[in-house]
Amino acid sequence: MKLALSTAPLLLMPSSLLAETAGALPSVDMAKSLAGLVAVLAVILILAWLLRRFGNFSRLAPGSFRVLAAVSLGARERAVLLQAGGKQLVLGVAPGRVETLCVLENSDIIPVETGMPVDKAEASFAERLNEMMRRRP
Repeated sequence: MKLALSTAPLLLMPSSLLAETAGALPSVDMAKSLAGLVAVLAVILILAWLLRRFGNFSRLAPGSFRVLAAVSLGARERAVLLQAGGKQLVLGVAPGRVETLCVLENSDIIPVETGMPVDKAEASFAERLNEMMRRRP
């Protein structure tokens, strides 16, 4: 019954108008679908740009975890000096592997050029790293 009532206006329309309407509907629907798709893609691109621009979201307090220096030891190996809270970690980084070489606390902290006070011996990171590696048991 409902089907008969919903198709009744189509039966009463002149055949020439029905043919024009039937031909126009798919192109209108296609245009609406395409416009909706373009709008959704534009929103996604704008959100991605905003996240990249302002997306420095971190659970850590600012400055509590950062890379202070890095030295290349070979083609794919590096030694990295990392600040984590009040400690400094010297890490060996290789493809597929990260190993703690030593943990520096208080008096052993290596000063770097980021504004930390320099102690009596103004040694570079590489020199202090070599010294620490020689002291390592």
